[in-house]
Amino acid sequence: MGSVKDLNVIREPTETQVGEGIFSFSDRYSVFDYGGMPDEIQGKGEALCLMAAYNFKQLEKKGLKTHFISLQKPNELRVKLVRKIMPDQLSPESKNCIVPLEIIFRDALPKGSSVFKRIEKGQTTWADLGLDHDGVPGEKLDKPIIDFSTKFETFDRYFKNLNEVVEYAGLGAERIEELKKQALMINDYLREKAKKLGWGHLDGKVEAGISPSGEIMWVDVFGTLDEDRFELAGFNLSKEFLREHYKTTPWYAEFMKAKEQNAPEDEWPEPPKLPSELVKFVSDLYKSACNEWTGERHFDVKPLNRLMSEDYEKLKKEGLIK
Repeated sequence: MGSVKDLNVIREPTETQVGEGIFSFSDRYSVFDYGGMPDEIQGKGEALCLMAAYNFKQLEKKGLKTHFISLQKPNELRVKLVRKIMPDQLSPESKNCIVPLEIIFRDALPKGSSVFKRIEKGQTTWADLGLDHDGVPGEKLDKPIIDFSTKFETFDRYFKNLNEVVEYAGLGAERIEELKKQALMINDYLREKAKKLGWGHLDGKVEAGISPSGEIMWVDVFGTLDEDRFELAGFNLSKEFLREHYKTTPWYAEFMKAKEQNAPEDEWPEPPKLPSELVKFVSDLYKSACNEWTGERHFDVKPLNRLMSEDYEKLKKEGLIK
């Protein structure tokens, strides 16, 4: 299915009935929309899966519909499946289908956020994003921004404003407004959950489908260290460490150039492997975050505060983290 998880289809969806499948979470990871990177992060798949299952259960307690059925194994989710229909074939009456959008919520504007590049290129404005001022890197927002991008295109393409979203998706303005409303509810849950743990929620994304009865149903996964950016005392609890490391390599500039030139994937430069110490640290980071988020000790690792104050600082001294 993707670069970090696989989908085993048990039953295909039909026009009127959901299908069923198993998401298997691997230890692979991806950055910059490259696809699978050369290293694997041991335990990452289980950590993401356990966090995802926990989040689905919390959403359902709040009355939101999801495609979650059950946790099959520590790295497997049983889920409902809906049809993939391209945007030009969708209408406000469409049912049992994927919404062709990724919905991004932003509680902050972290350094490196794609928002700043889009503003610089004139692809959107702060007003279009719902701000009454120019955002600055590192800013924490009083009210979250809801942003939309395409789901089925090779590279994520953001929309300038909500009118463009409505026109593209084909599902009608009413459904888009309801998607936005429920996405804000999910963001509220994530922000408050993070706050209770002493974390900060910076941004994240969710994906949705339309059920056979026409209700919004939240799909894929959300609220994990891959889908969202969290921080603890200024430390980034995500694969952002890996992004930042790769930005210091010659590969990053070559890859960005290839993307800008719309080069085919088989012509993309191959990324180098990571230092083993950095791989181990990120593995422990995922595991420890999972323990704290779910409130259960699934993995025998240090708590996050020690991991950051001891292991993170050691890697900084060694120059492996900038």
